[in-house]
Amino acid sequence: MNQDKSIRKPQQKRSIETKEKILDAAYRLFCKKGYYNTTTNEIAQVANVSIGSLYSYFKDKDTILLEILDRYNESYIKVHDELSRDMELYKTDLKLWFRRLIEGLIEIHQISKELNFEMNILCFSIPEVAAVQEKQREKTWQMTLQCFYMYKEYIKVKDIEAAAIVTYKLINAVVDQIVFCKNKIDNERILQAGVDAVYKFLIE
Repeated sequence: MNQDKSIRKPQQKRSIETKEKILDAAYRLFCKKGYYNTTTNEIAQVANVSIGSLYSYFKDKDTILLEILDRYNESYIKVHDELSRDMELYKTDLKLWFRRLIEGLIEIHQISKELNFEMNILCFSIPEVAAVQEKQREKTWQMTLQCFYMYKEYIKVKDIEAAAIVTYKLINAVVDQIVFCKNKIDNERILQAGVDAVYKFLIE
């Protein structure tokens, strides 16, 4: 989706605040009603702005969604970047690194739990949403791979790239189970079991 040249890029504080109000309203409505059941008129009403003002900042509802997803993706990447910077601190305790990674991903997913449901549906109909999800998956895999190469002297598996994919899938399964499922046992037990499984697969 190409950005329309007439779309405003807010510079002043008031304009920035107006755009943020629109994004916040859209986010809440998408989570509550779903993307397809939300109209731009409703977004403008909840944001307390005119529909004309909304369209001066966003071409359509799709561009609102994509900016929300970009911000979501930034928070997702931030978890990995922070762990990358602190890798040396975890060199003697890889199990703690795995725990911090999973905890960070759980926190992001819980904050935007409803949005995640919407993303899983919209990725089949909006290519840009699918691209955001793919970007997240690629970042997680690359981050995991980077960690493995840094600590390869401690990792027993020979095929590091394949191991990174398997580990990524396992971590995702643990995160999804804790965030999206009603579990009969305490989430801490599931988290610890996931950390132990990853560690045992790679290290022991």
